[in-house]
Amino acid sequence: MELDLIHEQLIEEENVNINDLPEEIKRKLKGFNLLKGRLKNNPQDVKLKNTAQRTSVNIADDIQTWLETDFDENEEEEDKGGNDDTVDKSTSSTPKSTNTPPAPKSSNSHPASVIPNNNTTENAPKRFGNLVMEKKILSVISANGGRIDAKSLRDIIQKEPNYPTQEVHSIVLKKVFLSSAYKLA
Repeated sequence: MELDLIHEQLIEEENVNINDLPEEIKRKLKGFNLLKGRLKNNPQDVKLKNTAQRTSVNIADDIQTWLETDFDENEEEEDKGGNDDTVDKSTSSTPKSTNTPPAPKSSNSHPASVIPNNNTTENAPKRFGNLVMEKKILSVISANGGRIDAKSLRDIIQKEPNYPTQEVHSIVLKKVFLSSAYKLA
């Protein structure tokens, strides 16, 4: 069983600069690096490997929460500011762009092709979950022989799983017949 560094994958995928992270997350990263060093010295220790895996998932969860919180704060600043230069800078540094909804109101300055794209995005069903949830689920599934029990799934996604299938980010889980478990579809 190889160690999945979920927090490092998230940092890479979201293009997060480690220096921009809050001090609490930086401390957790330093602690994880110490744990990873201990694991290199003792690669056969399954308990240590599981602890490192859980720590990586928890750090990824903290980073995802920070990204969402940082995104919400930037959105509030945009609503208050109204300064075009500030809006452009904040959207380039955030992982998602929220400037597209106000664009249809001032259609004179934006091309008309933006409006249909916004409408289809608003009408399209949004995917449930995030990358961290997906990684947690995949981690549990790999540790439990290809299955995750409904209680663990509920704890990860923070809601009762759908029946017969549950979509989380980019994976689909299917309920196992006569069992309280789900497996990858």
